[in-house]
Amino acid sequence: MYDFLRFIPQNLMDLGFKSYVFMLEKPEICGGVVVKAENPDELRRKLRKVRRDVIVGVVGNEAVCREAVMRRKVDLILDSEKRQLDYATLKLAAEKDVAVELGLAKFIKSRGFSRMQLFERLYDEIRVIKKFNVPFVVTTAAENEYEMRTRKQVENFFSFFGCDIVRARQYATRLVRRYYDSHFIMDGFEIEAELEADVKKKD
Repeated sequence: MYDFLRFIPQNLMDLGFKSYVFMLEKPEICGGVVVKAENPDELRRKLRKVRRDVIVGVVGNEAVCREAVMRRKVDLILDSEKRQLDYATLKLAAEKDVAVELGLAKFIKSRGFSRMQLFERLYDEIRVIKKFNVPFVVTTAAENEYEMRTRKQVENFFSFFGCDIVRARQYATRLVRRYYDSHFIMDGFEIEAELEADVKKKD
């Protein structure tokens, strides 16, 4: 399982993850880019400037998220305390193969009634995700070292709410391999190492 972070830790501890994807507004290393927008027009303008060889995650309001799932460059709708995804947006995400992130950090930062509202929203999102087979990943979505947790803690938390953790792992792996694995072509297809070696010899 991969974790999607919003920062680059000074010291990466072994927390049980296969690896990390660093989602940053200004990527310093291979990973992903975060595109934040206040409205659909701003999102479209910013996406034009984004490279095609990195994972693209979007943060924004309901209208921005709805626009994002229709954009070919967008791979992931990132989680945040204010994010709200309606029924139609989640259904469209399934059709367009855009993954939805379910992040733990917002639950760590919230308290009281705000946290209860987030729990209710999570229940609703998971219900629709299951209904339409929406691609999704579960992560810490950590913005600092205090929000980092072990893979087991993340998976146990979301499995308690009914998430299919095996599917979440599969979607995360597929997303990472799509950009960073030269053997990956598409689901169910990949270049075998021996075949690739034969092709290189012929060249």
